[in-house]
Amino acid sequence: MIKLEHVKKSFGDQAILRDISLNVPTGSVTVILGPSGSGKTTLLRTINFLGKADGGTLFINDQRYDLRKASRKEILAVRRQTAMVFQSYNLFSNMTALQNVMEALVTVQGRNKADARERAAELLTQVGMKEHADKYPAQLSGGQQQRVGIARALAVNPQVILFDEPTSALDPELVGEVLAVIRDVAKNSKVTMIIVTHEIAFAREVADQIVFMEGGCVVETGAPQDVLVHPREERTRVFLNRYLGGTTLRDGAGI
Repeated sequence: MIKLEHVKKSFGDQAILRDISLNVPTGSVTVILGPSGSGKTTLLRTINFLGKADGGTLFINDQRYDLRKASRKEILAVRRQTAMVFQSYNLFSNMTALQNVMEALVTVQGRNKADARERAAELLTQVGMKEHADKYPAQLSGGQQQRVGIARALAVNPQVILFDEPTSALDPELVGEVLAVIRDVAKNSKVTMIIVTHEIAFAREVADQIVFMEGGCVVETGAPQDVLVHPREERTRVFLNRYLGGTTLRDGAGI
């Protein structure tokens, strides 16, 4: 179980996160939707201390972490349990796809290079990148780079993977290949996943829980059928109408 309580974050006088509380069951997929500037990415970054919250508490299973006052030791403990897939890939440009996946296995987990290479090769096969293992990021498409990023996240056997708009930097024709990999991970892995995305049809298919945010607040939380098909809040309905171009999600149907 991941639990956030009363998370707050401001930049100067601008409140980005306004008293956010959220429960994410172990092994579940939570998708966070909302307009740009609603605080979605900031919330993800506070979970693994890439950004420091002004207040709030994080629980991972039975461990409690003060998001404002956590020690370096506690931050490292959280990061050992979490992995992040970035919208801009964040691969090492001077390393091949295989070496990018191996890096955390060697430097974080202390595996020898032979074992790390074998495990990295398995993960690249899992995400459909076996044939590109020896290529550098500049030789890969955006979708291929993102699949390497997902393999790298899986390499450390995290309890939680945080996806920050993993398809937003991709050309439209490459979105499907990345979503397919995430869909496969969600189906076949026990890892807890929190995904920030604008892919609403994908969210409905893969999520156990939908969270809609706006203005730094959680407006509505619930099962995909409840939030996406029968939203309670007017702000949620306006958002969905805008992103679906006036169409609606129907019971038992996609977009």
